[in-house]
Amino acid sequence: MWWECSECGGHIERHRAPAQCGECGTAGVIFVPADVDDPVAGDPEADSLRAVWLRAGLQQDRLTVAA
Repeated sequence: MWWECSECGGHIERHRAPAQCGECGTAGVIFVPADVDDPVAGDPEADSLRAVWLRAGLQQDRLTVAA
């Protein structure tokens, strides 16, 4: 199973979520399941944790400006 680091967006293959990112070395970050080999999943950047947080922030900003 692949896991994506919330700090650097790096992908790590392990059975369970790691305690430390092998890419950036950060410990205690959030790891989310990621399927990097599935072509049906679409653009990996669009589905990355960073992209999800960015979209959520932009949506919140739009709601704040509209109010």
